[in-house]
Amino acid sequence: METAVNKFDEEQPKVGSLADYKHALFRHRVSYDEYMNCYRFWDLNGKQRDEFISELEMRCIYRKTVPLSFRRLCRNKVFSLKEFKKYVHRKWMYSPSLSIEEFIAFVSSSDCIGKPIMGTLGRGVFLIRKDESKDWQELFDYCCKNNILVEERVRACKEIEEFHPQSLNTIRVFSISKNGRCEIVASELRIGVGNSLIDNASVGGIVAAIDLDTGRILGDGEDKAGHKYKVHPNSGKVFNGFAIPYWNRVVEACKEMSTIVPEIVFAGWDVCVLQNGEIEMIEVNSCPNISGLQTAYHKGLKPTLSSLGKEILGYDPVKLISVWSKSYVRYESIYGRC
Repeated sequence: METAVNKFDEEQPKVGSLADYKHALFRHRVSYDEYMNCYRFWDLNGKQRDEFISELEMRCIYRKTVPLSFRRLCRNKVFSLKEFKKYVHRKWMYSPSLSIEEFIAFVSSSDCIGKPIMGTLGRGVFLIRKDESKDWQELFDYCCKNNILVEERVRACKEIEEFHPQSLNTIRVFSISKNGRCEIVASELRIGVGNSLIDNASVGGIVAAIDLDTGRILGDGEDKAGHKYKVHPNSGKVFNGFAIPYWNRVVEACKEMSTIVPEIVFAGWDVCVLQNGEIEMIEVNSCPNISGLQTAYHKGLKPTLSSLGKEILGYDPVKLISVWSKSYVRYESIYGRC
């Protein structure tokens, strides 16, 4: 594993320092990427730094609050598609459960998306075009061997699709819930770039924060490397002020889905506004990534999470970090010794 020491040595950054990073790692448990690019810790004062939650700290909160049953539900895409079927309008099939004839009929009827049933971060996702000449048997064998879920390809509404037609451009909604009550912590629009089919920030996508009251994008878009974008680099569409169509429906859908499974505490809903205005649930994450959201908002979400936690859960989830055990996750196994 490449360590932060190696990163500083190789990249020779003109901002920050290894000494300051060591301090931030000890006090805030941030990774090199969080320190240097995502949150720009090197440019923040102590008060501002204290408002951020690192991925390692959030992992600790999830470990203590998210039930195993909900983790399993989210981990298996077939289970989650069935559980939240009210908001799943696209057709889908699980390859190993099909005959070759059923598989060919499905993938040749419309463009499809193939994805590993237990994949994460957009890994292993690929496009199956209905009009391409293929060795269907070879494709079928591959999908069965790799437990591929095949879904009808859906398209976002015109306003969102215009940012980047090649990717779906999903909306991530981070919620906190208990006993039938749900509140939204934060939300972002995720947009692909170049020829990418994926809009995840982990593979170069751009994220843009959404104002929860108005549904409008706040400020510029930003990628994981810390680059800011006033307009999309491919389409030229402006980020700041863009209004998410049917924003109220997005919020209502996520809040309703959070009540379907009583075990839900935290959830990261990946949804899409379809061309007919319906809300489509693409995936749900039991332990959603916090760095993308904080990158999009250009501020830490710790105060919001703390306040909503007290209100919804009856306790402050941030305080769970204080009992985090160094023996549970060693710094160097996640971020590299430094």
